[in-house]
Amino acid sequence: MNTTIPTVPVEKEWHFSHSIGRRTHEHNESKLGMTGGFCSPMDVAISTENMIFVLSRGFGFSLEGYDGDIGNRIGKTTFDENHLGDFARHATTWPNSIAISAEGNIFCSDEYENAIYVFNTDRTYPFPEADPNGESIFRWGESGSRDGEFIGPTGLAFNKENNLYVVDSKNNRIQLFTDTGQFINTWGRGGNSYGEFQNPWGITVDSSGDVYVADWGNNRVQKFDTDGTHLLTFGESVDPASKLNHPAHVAVDSDGDVYVTDWGNCRVQIYEPDGELIAALYGDASDYSKAGLFVLERSALAGPVALDTIRKHPDIMMDFKSFGRPTGITVNKNNQIVIADARSRLQIYNKYTSKPPG
Repeated sequence: MNTTIPTVPVEKEWHFSHSIGRRTHEHNESKLGMTGGFCSPMDVAISTENMIFVLSRGFGFSLEGYDGDIGNRIGKTTFDENHLGDFARHATTWPNSIAISAEGNIFCSDEYENAIYVFNTDRTYPFPEADPNGESIFRWGESGSRDGEFIGPTGLAFNKENNLYVVDSKNNRIQLFTDTGQFINTWGRGGNSYGEFQNPWGITVDSSGDVYVADWGNNRVQKFDTDGTHLLTFGESVDPASKLNHPAHVAVDSDGDVYVTDWGNCRVQIYEPDGELIAALYGDASDYSKAGLFVLERSALAGPVALDTIRKHPDIMMDFKSFGRPTGITVNKNNQIVIADARSRLQIYNKYTSKPPG
């Protein structure tokens, strides 16, 4: 006689931890430590050493007195908000996404240049120093629709073989390269059927090698196997609570749960690996980051007054705490979720799992 042991459901909770950064193109030393921030943060990545890298797109123009867009850069910071510095300052034109290779190098897509740039992460440049012509290790790519060419490349993700998936957004396809830029494979085309895309954006790979793509224009996420065969589509719904509105980036945690920055709805949707919606995050930044507190402390009178006013008005706090058009998202091995907020900060959550008693 076979005995079936019932499966005990696992309870999952997501708790806000803290926020990092503020809108700035500089970094500062203070009694709070080295603080800094971001300017239009587009994407985030976490190294094996648990270092957070943040891609800032910048101002889109040069500030008076400075050469190039100094807001355009990659920042290097820790989970406790010790800002270690910046690199790749105005080294790209219109950067979109980043990914970290097995060797620890940062790969960065540039929508305008139709190229992939590669940077070493060891050296940072004190504000406002930069070496835009000599900082990248190498780059590849040119405009076009043939194999290995791009039109508006966006999301990047490495697989277990250290090969790089690139979302070739305006060609509505996914391309796979070696880490030296050699073309391997491609799949996808324009449309709204399964396996087709409309200006896709973010991409990630789970522990099994399956690939998730944020299909921006079709308001959905599609899942593929390693060969590009369509497996699953989710996010399409008539229910506003579960319907995606221009998903930007996607990430997967160690349990296989899928996180999608629902850009148009200013939230993060969380799904089971089978596409079932299980939770949503809307932003919980209930207080200032260290970088924000540094700014307030520089004004002995106005700072404390402003902080006290905000804390006493729930309507102001509600707007302050929520996401403003979230874009990049990543999860580390400890299931800490880092979300790039258009309010020029990161919001960090912790995932907790437990089996109910009995």
